Amino acid sequence: MDQVNNLRCKELLVLLRKMTQALYIHSKHLSKNFGLTGPQLIILQELLNGEITVSELARRVSLSQGTVTDIIHRLENKHLIIKRRSNQDKRRVMITLSEECRHILDLAPPPLQEAFADSFTRLEEWEQLMILSSMNKIVKMMSVEKMGASAVPVSNPVKIPS
Repeated sequence: MDQVNNLRCKELLVLLRKMTQALYIHSKHLSKNFGLTGPQLIILQELLNGEITVSELARRVSLSQGTVTDIIHRLENKHLIIKRRSNQDKRRVMITLSEECRHILDLAPPPLQEAFADSFTRLEEWEQLMILSSMNKIVKMMSVEKMGASAVPVSNPVKIPS
């Protein structure tokens, strides 16, 4: 690899680390002030739309059903969600927010991806397409799909009981 390509590669890796660091900082802040992880907040925000099955929730948030099941279990232990069997099909488990959770979500910050989406949609179309193309290439180069990774993106502190 020539020197110019080597410098570009190093610059890209630094930028990827900065993205990872931004996600980590947001996650730490969310955990410290609200007792939630980023994926937990994403799931709770999705549940604001109403009662849903675990499989449909997993599809909507782009996480595996197993991951969503684990998160739901933790949220149930914190009394933030309510699980019940469907009246029509007892094999289906329906998930909804608890009243306590609705209060917490009123105070919690939006998921990181909402702020990102707001900035992204303000870009010109050509800039959006360029970023999408570049990120798709990066994902393929890093073989993220082969690892099974899924789509993952504040004011008053609120503690959620464990």
